[in-house]
Amino acid sequence: MPTDTEMDMSEFMRLTKEKDTSESMMPTDKEIDMSGANSKACVDGLQAQKECQELNQHLQRQLNQPQEVLHEKEAEAATCKQTVATLRDALKKEQARVEELQGELATLNQQVDDLSEKLRRKSEDSAEDYASSFFYLFLVSCGVVTTPVVFISCKCLKK
Repeated sequence: MPTDTEMDMSEFMRLTKEKDTSESMMPTDKEIDMSGANSKACVDGLQAQKECQELNQHLQRQLNQPQEVLHEKEAEAATCKQTVATLRDALKKEQARVEELQGELATLNQQVDDLSEKLRRKSEDSAEDYASSFFYLFLVSCGVVTTPVVFISCKCLKK
């Protein structure tokens, strides 16, 4: 004669086979109560199932936390990458502007050099003219009559 546990198990197996395949294979509390399967093995199995579900939920929460942090860090990394790209573009523009300004500065420095040279030559020419004029005035003040030929020759001798 089968024992109570064997009968409870056979009833449990019969109920499990009768279930629709789309339903869960684990019996519900109602099914176990209806089958009269209140054996210690069934109660222990239900307790183990409950503990397993609680552990799964706990582990899922623990898994979700690092995943959320990972998503946040990925978003931060994407923002940083975008910022780096923006800063690189700005740097390239600034470097191009610096090169442009350096070219303009070189042009202006050349113009200053050219004007300085022109001014120096003009100053030298003015000094020579001044010296020639001074010599001419000296001759006139001394009573020497000069002609344009003497004045031109004096100017040529100076150079």
